[in-house]
Amino acid sequence: VLRPRITAAQSLWLSLMAGVATQKAIHETCDVKCDLRWPNDLLAGKRKVCGILTEISADVERLRFAVIGIGINVNQTAFPDPIAALATSLRIESGKNWHRPALLCALLESLEAAYFQALAKDGLEKLLRESEAISTYIRGKRVHVDEAGGYEGTTQGLDEQGFLQVRTAEGLRRVLSGGVRELP
Repeated sequence: VLRPRITAAQSLWLSLMAGVATQKAIHETCDVKCDLRWPNDLLAGKRKVCGILTEISADVERLRFAVIGIGINVNQTAFPDPIAALATSLRIESGKNWHRPALLCALLESLEAAYFQALAKDGLEKLLRESEAISTYIRGKRVHVDEAGGYEGTTQGLDEQGFLQVRTAEGLRRVLSGGVRELP
């Protein structure tokens, strides 16, 4: 349970922080490079290897607390047909069986460092730069956004709060929620 002194509107950085920290832990421990699909998925190739869910409790003025759940597909050798084309695991990607406790320790260390770094002076700005550096989805990707009836456009980076910006035929839109999927 995290209790940063921020408003609910500022809480998006928690998911981005978890994504950056998880990507780093996976890369350092398993040597699998993951792509951050804004704001809460890690992909290996085009398939999902990790999902992140941040739940918050807040009132109008402040965030009371946040809980971050991180699910990593570690040693699965196969997935059922409905998701086989969409999901992968660290074992499938690397050909190796991984020691979960070692990955967990690396993840916890990475999360702690990323959390306190994000809270430091200029930490959010650095986190946004790191998010952009590990993601091919944040800038220059043709996407479909499942928000406000759905729309298509090209990603244009993150705004100062970490929201994805997408250029459409109608102009620049800020993605507040909803899935973002690459167009073929």
